[in-house]
This record gives sequence, C-alpha cells and structure tokens, in this order.
Amino acid sequence: MSLFVFSQILAACTLAIGMAAFQFRERRHILRGWFLAALFAAAHFLLLGNIEAAMLVTITALRFLVSSFTTRSWLMYLFLGLTLAGFAVTYDSPVSLLALAATIIGTIGSFRQNETAIRFAMMTTEVLWAIHNIIVWSPVAIAMELLFFASNLLGYLRHRSTSESAL
Repeated sequence: MSLFVFSQILAACTLAIGMAAFQFRERRHILRGWFLAALFAAAHFLLLGNIEAAMLVTITALRFLVSSFTTRSWLMYLFLGLTLAGFAVTYDSPVSLLALAATIIGTIGSFRQNETAIRFAMMTTEVLWAIHNIIVWSPVAIAMELLFFASNLLGYLRHRSTSESAL
C-alpha cells in the first residue's frame, strides 16, 4: 500500500471520528472527539509530506484536549504562541498561511465557553482547511472538511432547535 493511500485511510478515520464529535452537545465531548480526529489528521498530513500542516494539526490536537478541561485565557495565548512558533519553524510555502489562519481561528474558538462560538469558529476553519486541502490535493481531506462543515451545521441546528423548543 502506498503512503498516499494510507494517508487517505487516515483521513477517512479523521472523518468518521470528527463527524461523530460534531453531534455531541457538550463542549468537552466535542473537543475531546476533535482531539482524537486531529491526531489522525496530523498523521495524514505527515504521510503526505506536508510537515507544516502536520505540525499545526498536532498543536491543534493538544489544544483541543487542553481546552476540553479549561477555558483559561493564558492557555489560549500559549497555544497561539505555539502555533506561531510551529509555523515559523516549518513554513514551506504560501499555502501554509491557510493552515495558520485556520489554526489561529480554531485556537480562539476552542477557548470559548459557549458551544455556539466554538461551532462558528470551527466552521470558518473547515472552509480554510478545505481550500488548503484542494491546493495540496488530498481528496478525502477535502470531502472530510466539507462534511465536517455540514455535520457541524447540522449539530448546531439540531441543538439550537432543541434549546428553543425547551423554552
């Protein structure tokens, strides 16, 4: 099996885990599911030879795990610093700027207490990562980000309508 095919299998695992995580209601469960999904995504990018994306997604995975336990702002700034440092060390091409922007927006969103704020930040990151994945050509990752966006939106609408009907 080629590294490309194996990378696409890892992206498919990311997709399955991420889709499930978007359907959780509690932010800590959403974030912990994204932690696991991000680990698979980082390995996927590593196999594609996209070191900067692998670095940023690894930082993202750690950020999801930490932010599932706390929303302390100093940790958000720590992860923003780690993101910038990881980007500076691994920068290879302008496409990396999409990964950087997505990671910064996702970092700010992850440390919000409000589940809706997290979801909207992640929807923005999903669009940026989809564009990135088109450029680096990872077909499964493109589909993954588009399906993540749809699943995220569905989870938001489903939980929003449940909250409104409870009023």
